[in-house]
Amino acid sequence: MADNILEIKDLYTQYETDEDTVYAVNGLSLELEKGKTLGLVGETGAGKTTTCLSILRLLPPKIGFVKKGSIMFDGIDILKLSEEKMRGIRGSDISMIFQDPMSALNPVYTVGQQIAEVLHYHNSKYKTNDEIQARVDEMLELVGIPASRKSEFPHQFSGGMKQRVVIAMALACDPKLLLADEPTTALDVTIQAQVLKMMNDLKEHLSTAMILVTHDLGIVAETCDFVAVMYAGSVIEKGTVEDIFTKGVHHPYTKGLFDSIPNLKVKTRRLNPIDGLMPDPANLPKGCPFNPRCPHCMDICRQEIPADIEKDGHMIKCHLYKEEDL
Repeated sequence: MADNILEIKDLYTQYETDEDTVYAVNGLSLELEKGKTLGLVGETGAGKTTTCLSILRLLPPKIGFVKKGSIMFDGIDILKLSEEKMRGIRGSDISMIFQDPMSALNPVYTVGQQIAEVLHYHNSKYKTNDEIQARVDEMLELVGIPASRKSEFPHQFSGGMKQRVVIAMALACDPKLLLADEPTTALDVTIQAQVLKMMNDLKEHLSTAMILVTHDLGIVAETCDFVAVMYAGSVIEKGTVEDIFTKGVHHPYTKGLFDSIPNLKVKTRRLNPIDGLMPDPANLPKGCPFNPRCPHCMDICRQEIPADIEKDGHMIKCHLYKEEDL
């Protein structure tokens, strides 16, 4: 579609070591419209972070490889770009909020220096030192930190304020696409709500598209326009927030995620966790990767990977359903 900022098709990403080959992303396809937010959900090990690192081409050198597929960003296949051109896209057009603000900030530089460094290397709009410092002040104020604190070091900030600094760094160059890898995991609930509201306000202010990686379906319901559920490196269900949260037809794994959420209105209801663990990505099961844990597993599930079934933008990858069921 012409209004898509990002189109990923049939992406395969692997980590290769002397001992094993880890199949981290397997045939993933995603689209994201300009200015919209996509929630990427799933258990630890589903391939969410690897997907973001593949987009930015920041996979670990010598062991991380994109084996197949295309990543079209604003009409350009970034997998075909030279490293020099890719450096021009990172930070300026695509930015990432990394998972742990404690390790994302350098302890020996002030927060102002770290935001200024992003502007120095990744922008063409702010050239002089005065312009860069004015932008640093502006970004700190935007995320709710007084500009007077820019000369302080990361250890002088709380966890929530560190996360705000990381967000300021990611948004300093007005990127077209923001990859937020569990940006609120290390925060308490009150600060989490403040950070999410701030990110949403900034996204709307800057018209930035965003991929939000999270385990929290409540956050997805509040902040996202679209949802993609990942399992064992592939998207097994995707659609609008309304599709995923209100329709009765769901992939068994998606249903398991919803059944694992506490319901305060039904006091007698017990949580119903998904049995088993995410499969070893170095030794994926034959057929549907969810079949060892699926309560509806059939013989075909153990033999064949299900095809995508899509209707009106709602996609499910499961042998249980046909198009007319959606």
